[in-house]
Amino acid sequence: MINGDKYTDLVPLVLPTRSRRITTKMFKLRERNCILAVAVLVLTPCLIILFIMGPELSTEQSLSQQLAECRFRLQYLESMYRSRQEDVAILSQYLHLSNATKMTLASVAPFPPVNDMNTSTSAMPASGLPTLLKSLSPEARQLIKNATHSHTTQRFSSSAVIRLPTSYNFLPHLLDDAASLRPAYIRSKGRTDVSIVLGIPTVRREKQSYLVSTLQNLIENMNEEEQNETLIIVFIGESEEETVHAIAKQVELNFEAYVDCGLIDIIAPSPSYYPNFDTLRITLQDSLERVKWRSKQNLDFAYLMSYAQSKGTFYVQLEDDILAKSHFITTMKKFAITKSALTKPDQPSWFLLDFCQLGFIGKMFKSAELPYLITYFQMFYNDKPVDWLLHYFMESKVCRSDKDQKHCNSERAKYWLHYRPSLFQHIG
Repeated sequence: MINGDKYTDLVPLVLPTRSRRITTKMFKLRERNCILAVAVLVLTPCLIILFIMGPELSTEQSLSQQLAECRFRLQYLESMYRSRQEDVAILSQYLHLSNATKMTLASVAPFPPVNDMNTSTSAMPASGLPTLLKSLSPEARQLIKNATHSHTTQRFSSSAVIRLPTSYNFLPHLLDDAASLRPAYIRSKGRTDVSIVLGIPTVRREKQSYLVSTLQNLIENMNEEEQNETLIIVFIGESEEETVHAIAKQVELNFEAYVDCGLIDIIAPSPSYYPNFDTLRITLQDSLERVKWRSKQNLDFAYLMSYAQSKGTFYVQLEDDILAKSHFITTMKKFAITKSALTKPDQPSWFLLDFCQLGFIGKMFKSAELPYLITYFQMFYNDKPVDWLLHYFMESKVCRSDKDQKHCNSERAKYWLHYRPSLFQHIG
């Protein structure tokens, strides 16, 4: 038997239950206090930094967005300037330069009639040019003077001018009518220089038309400020004059105030803008009716984009049977500017912003880059549907032939950005 007194120091000390509870609580309190102390020590400097740097970060972000908006604005203005330069270049080619070394700019012959481009320049009178020049802006007159001076000093002949492909090469039927590219119907107050242009193609529907409800929904979901920086273009893709006027009248009667203030433009192409659809090539093993429908849609989009490209900074393709979310204009503009502001200088900027996953609805482009799509749609209008052409265009733009589809999708995602959730709902 072991002597208890001898081994007393080996027996563990057993505290009463109440004492153990108090001790446990004290340890927990100490642990909690330590955690709080560490948290205060860590968070306090962070909060101080955020308090000091917060306004600066906010200001920096705001400046980045303003710079992005200025870049878009500059890109749009540059595209408008290029258009004016193109006009001047075309005009200068029709100036009489046979005796340019002895003639002054005021004695140069006027331009030939539009319907007789082959008229000899030597037979043209010179009396009309001074009046025409006076009607031009000083910048345009200077550009023409520079162009004619260049021709004079270098002794260029008209036969030396290189002719690049135009719409007439891709759509030769346009040459059959001098008015093929002039709208057959147009109702516009001339609103330009807006932030966003909304393009809405429409045609006669045998059953129910959603055009009026679509326009009503779009306008209701814009506040006054958004309406002032927006242009809605209703494109009537019909050839029969009676049908065009019926649809136009429907829009004008229901939205007279918005047409009068310039928010809504209404246009319709000349019947001669369209080819003979019965002679189209059958592609993709589609029926002739299907080929006709998708080919016409391609041409409609090209015409609508051509009209819209000089009207605003951004262009958004819509349809005539959709519903939009509230303040969709501000949301789209903010998303476009933010994405551009976040793009590093050495990285590519977006080409397409997608605000709806269905077809071609809610696709935003920079107006300055629309000519690329317009030309592409004209080149392949008879070959594929418009949404397919958009995908092929993007692949041609960013994908490598020596890489797989996964790499292509990754590259395309840098230029084709998606916004979620969708801002538009298809109801037709």
